[in-house]
Amino acid sequence: MAKQLPAVLKNYNVFVDGDSYAGTAKTIELPEIVKKTEEYRGAGMIGDIDLDMGFEKMESTITYTGVDSRHFAQLAKCGVSDLPIRYVGAYERQDICKHVIREVYMRGSLKEFQLGEMELGSINEQELLYGVTYLKVVDDGFELCEIDFVNGICILGGVVRHRIDGLEIHGC
Repeated sequence: MAKQLPAVLKNYNVFVDGDSYAGTAKTIELPEIVKKTEEYRGAGMIGDIDLDMGFEKMESTITYTGVDSRHFAQLAKCGVSDLPIRYVGAYERQDICKHVIREVYMRGSLKEFQLGEMELGSINEQELLYGVTYLKVVDDGFELCEIDFVNGICILGGVVRHRIDGLEIHGC
């Protein structure tokens, strides 16, 4: 059996509040998914264990080039889930020359807007930090992950781990 080679990011785009940032989004740091745990040791146990208590907060950072007045409108969004952010990346598998499309859907709010260091004759950068309350990761149409802090939804690899709307509650 042949070894699988890594998929290489060939192109991507970022959409914030429905606007495309093709050409100006330089980098994006997608959220880190970290389980929140609490250490526990009860009677009869000979060691500590970590109890699953949900998730730590999520954040995403996007670095933009140039200046863009649309960032100020992002700051004006009021709710914790009012700002939609979408990443679409085309990854090429180097062993079979097939593309995988990864889409990452997020909702949240703009937390930090660094106006950046301006230097004459250079491509200036602005870094924006977003608080993320909703995350969905999709590869070629297959949903890998959906985490919604506000609505109490956690679906991982197609398995419903937590759903507060009365359908299923298994703990995530």
